[in-house]
Amino acid sequence: MTRSIESRLIIVFGLLILMLMFISSFFVIDRTKNYFYEDIQKKIEFMVSSSLLRVLEDKNLTQEKIQAIVDQSMKQSQYGFMIQKLIVTDGRGRLLASFPRMGISFFPSDEILTSLAGYKVVKQDVENQTMIFAFPVKSGRTVERALYLEVSVQSILATVTDIKNILLMAYVVAMIFSLFVGFLFAKTLSNPLRKLTKQALEMAQGNLDIRIEISSQDEIGKLASAFKTMATNVKKYISELEFEKQKLERILQNMSDGVLAVNSKNEIIHINESAKRFLKGDVERFLEHVQSDKDWCVTQRIYEVDGWTLEVSTASFIDSYQGTGTIFILHDITQQAKLDRMRKQFVADVSHELRTPITTIKTYSETLLDVDDETVKKKFLNVIIKECDRMTRLISDLLYLSRLDSGENILKIEEVNISELVRFVCEKMRIHAKKKNQKLLCSTQENVVIEADRDRLEQVLINLINNAVVYVQEGGQIEVGLEKDEEHVRITVKDNGPGIPQEDLPRIFERFYRVDKARSRSLGGSGLGLSIADEIVKAHGGKILVESKEGVGTTFTVVLPLKRSV
Repeated sequence: MTRSIESRLIIVFGLLILMLMFISSFFVIDRTKNYFYEDIQKKIEFMVSSSLLRVLEDKNLTQEKIQAIVDQSMKQSQYGFMIQKLIVTDGRGRLLASFPRMGISFFPSDEILTSLAGYKVVKQDVENQTMIFAFPVKSGRTVERALYLEVSVQSILATVTDIKNILLMAYVVAMIFSLFVGFLFAKTLSNPLRKLTKQALEMAQGNLDIRIEISSQDEIGKLASAFKTMATNVKKYISELEFEKQKLERILQNMSDGVLAVNSKNEIIHINESAKRFLKGDVERFLEHVQSDKDWCVTQRIYEVDGWTLEVSTASFIDSYQGTGTIFILHDITQQAKLDRMRKQFVADVSHELRTPITTIKTYSETLLDVDDETVKKKFLNVIIKECDRMTRLISDLLYLSRLDSGENILKIEEVNISELVRFVCEKMRIHAKKKNQKLLCSTQENVVIEADRDRLEQVLINLINNAVVYVQEGGQIEVGLEKDEEHVRITVKDNGPGIPQEDLPRIFERFYRVDKARSRSLGGSGLGLSIADEIVKAHGGKILVESKEGVGTTFTVVLPLKRSV
């Protein structure tokens, strides 16, 4: 079956024309044939009733007279050429006269018998291509004779055949012309549709910039106009969707949180850069880990991998397989977890640091209640005062660190001659170095001036030099130096002490962290000095560097900017 609308239109149009021509030809031919038959019947009946029947009604006519009448009528009648047989019988059916003459006594015919019964007969003999007439010849009410005629209708049939041929030729011409007209009509319909279909296929392939021409205002024109509007709207919507898609992808790719999406078949359909960085490319292990818990879809989980601590949240969606996919949101809580651990450790360290002097104060105070010796009382009171001072220093350091953590501006910025400050601190700390027979050497460039808080920098230098004095063995050497370049000032505190183990170097600036905890407490250290020094230097926009090797010594370097940036 053809699928072209053009072919279907032509076929339907052709079938319709063919059906109309067939029906019309049937009626035309049938009506023409009936017309000729009726015309012959009228003419024969007129001829018979106007001449033969009136003459033959005479009962006194002899057979010879009747034959003569028949012959005379056939010669004079204008329809004689059509009559093949003319027979006159008496009331008993015996042959009286005939044309052409026949040497028989009876002519076997049902029509003659019917006419002798008083009835007229008009009959078509299709096989012999004739019309049969039988008339009763009456005298009064009595049938005296019968008149039988066979009239040839070959001329009628020939005429009908000619008409059929003419009609056939006319119908063939009409069919060809109608098919041509139908073809043109189908073309007028199919060409715009074909063109519109081609443009629609181009639209389906993504070409939304095609130009749809509207050449008519009929239904096809309205359809083309609808396609044009649809193409414009689709292009607009696709542009908006592309914009939203790009915006969403850009947001997802630049999110600090990791985003991982898998479909119902556990296939990865999206992963952003943060998720790749967190998971190190080992997504399968992550999925196995989080999906091992039967309640993983409704709970938040903590996932740790290669130094990252991740809080995993989930959300569900319907994927292209009509199944349930999952979106994993990976929130980096590494720093938060680290701060939680540091806070817990800090609380524990503060509690421990405060417990020791409080315990000492309580013990000596309780002992004083039972001691009468003034010398012992004085000694115990000195211990209590020393522990109170220790608690005061600890609380003061904690308060100062708290102010630094809160971002409070506690610096009094002014121009400071850092060369003079370094020499002043060295002279101040040289007394403590001499107690352990240590050499404290100081080497500085002259008149190096920076913008800083003098008191806080003095606190930093005292802390660094004091640590060296405390931890370097007797007879050791401490070197303090000052250098500057175009942008920075570098203050170095170098000693030849026992050094710091490599595993402890990353943590020496943590609060309450001690390399040698037992010795630090015995020397009265709180573990906050380096933390405070580091925070002060950072507040000035600088940094503290440390290099150390066990058995060789340690070097601290304070790097400060020459000018503070606004």
